[in-house]
Amino acid sequence: MNLEEEVKYAGDIIHRLKKDSIVRIVGHVDADGISSASIVAISLARLGYKFHISIKKTSPNLIDEISKGENPLTIFVDIGTSYLKEMKKIRGEVIVLDHHITENEDTGGIAYINPRNYGIDASREASASGIAYEFAKAIDKNNIDLSQLAVVGMIGDKQKFTGFNKKIVEEGIGNGFIAEKEQYMLRGECVKEMIESSIDPYFMFNSSHFFNSISIKPEKKLDELSEDERRKFFSALTLKLMEQNVDEIEWKKINYYGKDYGNLHDMASKLDACARLNEAGIGIALCFKDKNAMDKARMIQEKYRDEIRKELREIEKKEVNEMKNFLYFYVNHAPLSGVIAGLVLKYFPKFKKGKPVIAIAVNGGADISARGDEKMVENGINLGKSMKIAAEKVGGVGGGHQIAAGAKVEKEKLMDFLEELDRELG
Repeated sequence: MNLEEEVKYAGDIIHRLKKDSIVRIVGHVDADGISSASIVAISLARLGYKFHISIKKTSPNLIDEISKGENPLTIFVDIGTSYLKEMKKIRGEVIVLDHHITENEDTGGIAYINPRNYGIDASREASASGIAYEFAKAIDKNNIDLSQLAVVGMIGDKQKFTGFNKKIVEEGIGNGFIAEKEQYMLRGECVKEMIESSIDPYFMFNSSHFFNSISIKPEKKLDELSEDERRKFFSALTLKLMEQNVDEIEWKKINYYGKDYGNLHDMASKLDACARLNEAGIGIALCFKDKNAMDKARMIQEKYRDEIRKELREIEKKEVNEMKNFLYFYVNHAPLSGVIAGLVLKYFPKFKKGKPVIAIAVNGGADISARGDEKMVENGINLGKSMKIAAEKVGGVGGGHQIAAGAKVEKEKLMDFLEELDRELG
């Protein structure tokens, strides 16, 4: 079967369910996972089905936990590929809508839909939310408004709007649910706040000295700057980022807006914050257009950004740990490890050695996040595969994409894991 036929087959499973059924939905703990789970849940609710959503981290005992339930159907979104061998433990039917790296494992009769199986580059141009959206349309062709949440997941996973993703964006725009606007990337009440509150891009300099050097008042708003001042402002920022060895520098980009959700980039940021700070329920409520969730999500987002900035400032002062094939460092908060690994690789000169960057948080266990760049992938790096193999060799679990991946192992096995990972990446 092709992708469209697979999605239709999965949709038919829904229509066979009794109307009093409660469907278990399991999503991954990030913006793509929350938006994907919400797309599926909204689709089910529109048909009159009840559901129970769980947003979960990758862990060795996940399937044992889920298998305790007795739901007639369990749907995994943005998670599940690492657990295909264990799915037979789950009672009832199982659907997996995922886009992470698969090793062509036996699916054991479950409905497993992964765009990678159809030649689609799911690291760049097919998110789990996109697959969830196609599933929602297979259930009911009128679910096109959910293209808004599909785009939120794409943004959350930092994907490109090409190929499979592009078709979904165009469908949303064509039906009046999505609009696009070119805007400045920096946000803030004044130009000083635009610099000091920014985490992507992240600036490693003293803003007071910066504004003195370009003779611009830091309390001015961007739209109050003259054309000459604005040109001077962005030229100086560009030079600062070049000093940080940043490869790609841009100040404007196309932003997508949803008819029901506003700025979809901001929505993705809020969902990511809710996921990382253990407030996934607020993120789901936001997707369901709960008016009370917006203020709560905004506060969670600010806390999340503050925590990231705090971690980044600490890392500026730390030495880099280096192994033959990767660099690594420790963070205090496990949920932030992935985003921080990506930011230090992009904006910290001391991490620019052409090697993947690994962020480690040690609490009850060791949570590990790995990030690479496009050039590393072109040279053959596959972090998802390497992290999976290394984690499994020490009794843990791991996986992801070529350019970004994660793993969880026992803290006593951390150094063994790092040595195995070094070998796998060699």
